[in-house]
Amino acid sequence: MPSNNNLPTRRDFLAASAAATASSLLPGALSAATSSASPVRSALGGWIEDDHGLPAYHYTGPLRFPSSPVYDKAPMLPDDPYFLLGNYRLTVFTHASGALQLLTGERAWGRMNQPLVNQDPTQQSSSFTGAYQSSVTINGTNHPLTGLDSPAALAANKRFGVGFARYDYALTPSLSITRRISVPPSTRLNEGTSAFLVEVRLCNTGRQPLNLRYEESILARYRPIFAPWNNDAREVSYQAIPPQKTGNALVVHFTPHPRRRMAFPPQGQMSRLEQFPPALFVLLTDTNSQLFSRNDSTGTSAVNPWLGAEWSGALQPAEDRTLAFVIGYTRDPSASSIQSIAEQLQPPSNAPDKIASSFADAWTKVVPAFANEPDPILRREMRWNAAVLEQMANWREYYDETIMPQGTMYDYLWGWTGSMRDQAQHALPFCHFNPAIARSTLRFIMKRTLPDGNILLNDGGFGWSPSGAQQTSDQQLYFFMLLAEYLRVTHDYSVLSESVGYYPLENSGHDTGFAHLRQAFCFFRDRVAVGPHGIPLRWNSDWNDMFGWWPSPHPYNDVFDVSESHMNAAMAIVVLGDLADLLNAQPDAAELTGAMREYRAQLQDAFLRDLSNRPFPRRAWMWFNEPLGEDEMWLEPQGFTLLMPEFPAERKRRLFAELQHRLITGEALGARQVEIPVVRPGTPQGARENGGFWYALYGPLVLGVATFDPPAAENLLRRITFANYARAFPDYWTGQWSAADSIDSSLLKTNGLASAIPWCAHSHAWPLYCWLRLREPERST
Repeated sequence: MPSNNNLPTRRDFLAASAAATASSLLPGALSAATSSASPVRSALGGWIEDDHGLPAYHYTGPLRFPSSPVYDKAPMLPDDPYFLLGNYRLTVFTHASGALQLLTGERAWGRMNQPLVNQDPTQQSSSFTGAYQSSVTINGTNHPLTGLDSPAALAANKRFGVGFARYDYALTPSLSITRRISVPPSTRLNEGTSAFLVEVRLCNTGRQPLNLRYEESILARYRPIFAPWNNDAREVSYQAIPPQKTGNALVVHFTPHPRRRMAFPPQGQMSRLEQFPPALFVLLTDTNSQLFSRNDSTGTSAVNPWLGAEWSGALQPAEDRTLAFVIGYTRDPSASSIQSIAEQLQPPSNAPDKIASSFADAWTKVVPAFANEPDPILRREMRWNAAVLEQMANWREYYDETIMPQGTMYDYLWGWTGSMRDQAQHALPFCHFNPAIARSTLRFIMKRTLPDGNILLNDGGFGWSPSGAQQTSDQQLYFFMLLAEYLRVTHDYSVLSESVGYYPLENSGHDTGFAHLRQAFCFFRDRVAVGPHGIPLRWNSDWNDMFGWWPSPHPYNDVFDVSESHMNAAMAIVVLGDLADLLNAQPDAAELTGAMREYRAQLQDAFLRDLSNRPFPRRAWMWFNEPLGEDEMWLEPQGFTLLMPEFPAERKRRLFAELQHRLITGEALGARQVEIPVVRPGTPQGARENGGFWYALYGPLVLGVATFDPPAAENLLRRITFANYARAFPDYWTGQWSAADSIDSSLLKTNGLASAIPWCAHSHAWPLYCWLRLREPERST
């Protein structure tokens, strides 16, 4: 059995001229996807390559967006656009203002530099300049380099790429400054460097000496990330211990103070609240600088100090000075441990003059070249997607597995790792270029499974899963889908023979991966079961969570008991067929594959009988004989219907023609989720699960169309590129280089915007996975 530790090869708008109006932020829909062969630049910037050929974004847009539309009391275009850097042990958001957010996610999601100002917890934007600061004093005049209204930050040349963020400043009278933030990649599963390197070059471009003082600092304030409605956030506070000198580092420890007894379980057991927050440190790697700590001007820094590095002195004409220091966190704050982290972040001997990460050589070995793609823009996007996924991947200590979080609201603003169906989808492309992550995700899903095959939905804190009314019916199907793809691509069946624990890991047993698979199948067949029409029940969620909460004329529990899901049916027919074929030759698999094929045949017979000669399948049976989607199309089951090998090609073409007319015409990106949204309170018609665009639903459609019309599938893929988004919505930053899971459709004036923050793995995993499948015959990494 190969070692799991070895990776296989592999919101206010300030423009230069004038503030934009709300109407100017609402471009018209793009009727059809155009070729990605021509470069696209908007007022926000454009794509470049770094000095190692990796994709990067040159941001030239504003820092504030005051004319942003508002949804649920929050701007849909947040201030201070941000990029994500990271590895399996680190997540850093680098803002256009120059500010940074340092997140820890290996135990419970937390922020190491939470701002002192209480901000809207649903916003990841403007006040982070109050938690990370950089400034330079020139001949007695101070120039803040970070801040939404800082002239230096506004005028800075900003480039963001794979493993780096670079800011270049030109200050009066004659000072040139380069700040570069670099993060190294992870090269082994479950491992990574929980710190980033800061390099600063100061250069006197004038004829007179300059008296300078440069300083850069981070606020030491640890806070777990909780959903804004979660009362647990008030159950424990974290006090910063005064900074301590440890070797050549300043370290701040945080101690938890629970407000009630027995807030924490014994060490090693799952816990909603973080009992062991990491320590924050700043370490010098050059001999020019010195460490400092200071109190905050509010007088509260005795509780939350600032840690930083500084240099002062005279800079002669044509002289330059390079500073370097490391900022990070650790749960082992010993001098040797911190020094070990710093040794992984040794800066190069040359000054930071490259538009690339200091660790770009390592990143080029991690990010596939995809050299077989002839379209340079499409090739760049797929490389960017692979790089983003590598930077988002996150080690979870409780499970000792590395997975792809959803990101967006779930992880970064709510502190949830959810749901298991998301992790399964995000791992699909990894089967092709880094299968160790896909394998680890499979193990993670198994470890989130109860002995009866019930795969738990969400995870928060340290391996803690909440109780609640939501009970999904499709987690097993996404597990089957990922497993089938992993086996198909890697032929590595050892994941089924090794021992894997059940949840909870500290109080449950172990069994083989094959036993986990058998239990998951029995749970779906016997516990989820089918309804009166022979279609699998949907309980209160079958991907679309909103059905469980919208008002219904029938009792909630009755809808749970009898509503049937055509998406579940179509998906089960596809994935059970694929999985049974792949398991066919495995020892002792005959009984399971026979049961899978038998159940699949029953579902297919019921599904096709229900479909009859209709042009497209219904969405659901909501209450015995009350159909949903009788005359209006819902996207959910369509992609998987097109993936059914027994479904005739002529019927696929008929279905796709209906889908193009009903769901794609007039849309700038791809098919919206429903033709005629439901009139329900809480979700506008055209947003999210009520007619928005979803990567998770669109991906199966692309693959389904590829089974009978590959050129049409190619066109569908190009619709969901960032290049196409930039053409359709050149004034929106929230889809230029990453996106949320769902984007408003043409049914809303806010077409192209999202009510969730960007940096969702859906927007990277599904385009990349579709590209990999469409290029599979000639694929080369």
